Amino acid sequence: KTRLMVGAFGLGAGWEALRRAIRYAQDRIQAGAPLSEKQGFTHKLLVPHAARLEAVRTYIEWCAERLDGDEEGLQTEGAVAKYLASEFGNSAAEDAIQALGGYGYTREYMVEKIKRDVRITTIYEGTSEILEWTIARDRWQEHLKSHGQYYRDWADRMEDRHRSEPDNGAGIAAMALRAIAALLERARLDRLTRQQHVLFRLGELIAFGETAAVFADRVVEKPTQAIDLDVPTRQALSRVFAREAALKIATEGLKWTIGAGQTDPNLAGSLGLTEIYESQAGLIADMDFAREKLCQAFPST
Repeated sequence: KTRLMVGAFGLGAGWEALRRAIRYAQDRIQAGAPLSEKQGFTHKLLVPHAARLEAVRTYIEWCAERLDGDEEGLQTEGAVAKYLASEFGNSAAEDAIQALGGYGYTREYMVEKIKRDVRITTIYEGTSEILEWTIARDRWQEHLKSHGQYYRDWADRMEDRHRSEPDNGAGIAAMALRAIAALLERARLDRLTRQQHVLFRLGELIAFGETAAVFADRVVEKPTQAIDLDVPTRQALSRVFAREAALKIATEGLKWTIGAGQTDPNLAGSLGLTEIYESQAGLIADMDFAREKLCQAFPST
C-alpha cells in the first residue's frame, strides 16, 4: 500500500509538470505559430508523457481496487506501480523544464521545484533498481510455476479484449506480453538470469508490458474519473503506449539476451519483432489526435 501511495505522488507530480508545459506551449509563439502546433515539440516533450502517465494511472487504480477488495499478495503489482509512476513522473518533470526553455529553470514557473520534489519518489520506499529486481524475481517464479503460460494466458485475454474493443491497443499489448513470455523462456533455457543485469532489465520490460495490458483492458470498461480526457483520447494514448512498450520489450529484450549469450538464431521471430514493427503504423496520427485533445483539456490560461 505504501508503494502505491508513493507511486501516486510520482504520478501527480508528473502530471502537474506536464499540465504546465501543455499550457505554456499554447502561449509560446515560435516561427509564427504556437509550440503546441509543432510536432518536434509536442511529440517529444508532451504526448509520450501523457500516454505513460495515463497508463500507469490505470495500473495504480487497478491495484487500488484490488487492495480495497482485501486482496492479498499484490507486492509485485505494487512494485510495478511505484516503479513506473515514479520514473514516468520524474521523466515528465524533466521534459517540462526543457519544454519551458529558460523559464523552466526559474522558480516562478514551478516545474524546477516539481522536478526536485518528484526525484525522491524514485528512491524511497524501494529504489527503482530494487523494484526492478522484485518484479523480475516474482514474475520469474510465475513463469516457472506456470510452465511458461503466465504471460501467454494474459496475452490470450488481451486478444479477446481486442476482438471486442479493437481501438484500445489490446492487440499490441498482447504482442508485448507474448514477447515477454518468449524472453523469459529463452532466459530459462540459456540460464541468462545468472547475469544480474539481464534479470533487472527483464523487470523493467515486464513492468512496461503489464502496464500496457492493464491500460488497454480498462480504457473503455473502467475509464478513470481523475482526469478530464474522453474515451477516444484515452484509447489513442493507450495505443501510443502499447506500441512503445511492445517495441521496447522486443528490441531491448533482444539486446540484452544476445549480449548475455542466448543461443536461438530465430529469437527475433519468436518475439514477433516484425509484427511489432508493423504495429507502429498509425502512431503519428494517434499522437496528432492526442496533442489536439490535450490542448483542449488543458487550455492556455
